[in-house]
Amino acid sequence: MTMTIVLVTLVASLLSGLIGVLVSFYFFQRLERRKMKMETARKLFGGKHNTSGDQFQEALNEVMLVFSDSDTVIAATEELWTTLEIPIKTRAATAADDKLVKLMKAICHNVGIRYKDLPDAYFLRCFGVPPQAP
Repeated sequence: MTMTIVLVTLVASLLSGLIGVLVSFYFFQRLERRKMKMETARKLFGGKHNTSGDQFQEALNEVMLVFSDSDTVIAATEELWTTLEIPIKTRAATAADDKLVKLMKAICHNVGIRYKDLPDAYFLRCFGVPPQAP
C-alpha cells in the first residue's frame, strides 16, 4: 500500500463520520424545533377554554419565541396583541376572536396540521363535561 491510499482512506473515513454527525445534528435540531412548536400549539388549543388561565397565557407568550421563524405567525400574534390593547367597549365584539382564529390558523399551517375548511367558529368551540350531581 502506498502512502496516498492510506491517506485517502483516512481522510474519507474522517469526512464520512463528520458528515454523518452534521446531518444527524441538523435533523435532530429540526425535530426538536417541531416538537416545541407542536407543544406550544397543543397548549394554546388546549387552554382556549380559559383565555385568562395560565396554560393559555403561557402558550401565547411562547408563540413569539417558538414561532419566530414564521412571519405569518408573528404578524398574526401582533394583530391579536394590537386588538387586545383596544378597550373592549371601543372594539368590535368579535375582533379579538377573529384575530385569535387567524393566529390559530397560522400556527396550524406552520406546523403542518391540516384543518380542511372548518368554519372559524370551530376554532373557538370548547368542550367540557358538566358537573355530575352527587
